[in-house]
Amino acid sequence: MPEIPEMETYKNYLQMSVLGKRIVGTEITRARSTNVPTDEFVRWVQDTSIEQVLRYGKYLILALSSGKALCAHMMLDGRMYYEVAGEPVELPGRSHIRLKFADHSILHFCDLRLGYLKLLESSQVDAIKEGLGLDPLDSEFSLAAFLKILSGKRGMIKPLLMDQKNISGIGNAYANEILFAAGILPERKTPTLTDGEKERLYGVIPDLLQQGIAKGGYIEEPFAPWDKLSGGMIPHFKVYDRTGQPCLQCGEPIKQNIVGGRNAYYCLTCQH
Repeated sequence: MPEIPEMETYKNYLQMSVLGKRIVGTEITRARSTNVPTDEFVRWVQDTSIEQVLRYGKYLILALSSGKALCAHMMLDGRMYYEVAGEPVELPGRSHIRLKFADHSILHFCDLRLGYLKLLESSQVDAIKEGLGLDPLDSEFSLAAFLKILSGKRGMIKPLLMDQKNISGIGNAYANEILFAAGILPERKTPTLTDGEKERLYGVIPDLLQQGIAKGGYIEEPFAPWDKLSGGMIPHFKVYDRTGQPCLQCGEPIKQNIVGGRNAYYCLTCQH
């Protein structure tokens, strides 16, 4: 599931490619990929322009000139592709929703079997934001705020990092990488963390996410014909999806286990 680096990459690309553009055509080939009847979606989206592109955790918000907004969540398989007029098209899956612009470019939302593009009122967008924990790239994500999140929690640290009500935007891949970088096992109970480990974990979180953004995240499929960045984070993962491969720090094989219902990847030598 795309996390902060992947959704931030999408946000940056959308700001470059569709911000300010007028939507002149809308097509929906899978009605369940949105939340309102197709004709209503088209009526409210047609002939509006995209005024803002925002990210809240794993959600992308496209604010429209009509006062409504489009909320995208990619879930497991969802992808976006920006078709440039006159350029070859290699979609990263089946196009379920298409927004067509006046310059003949098209924004495709592909493989939205679990993901969606919802039409929302501004109050509904506010409710999404209010239901999320702090964004680890926000200036309010201070050490004091992080320690407050950890305070009173008794469960394992990896599920805590992935709980969107605690911290928004971290999923399975980066939770594994963050814990490896901090030297902490994913099954560690939060109360057992020392002050030093908590401070180290706090410092690692934004640094690793920023690295993921700089490298283009782990979505391999390009956003557009000119996109050469997406997927660049994959070679830099130290533990995620590397079961049995040698640890890049000590050489011991990377282990895999189920922690909090999700795959956990770790090194028993480098993490404690």
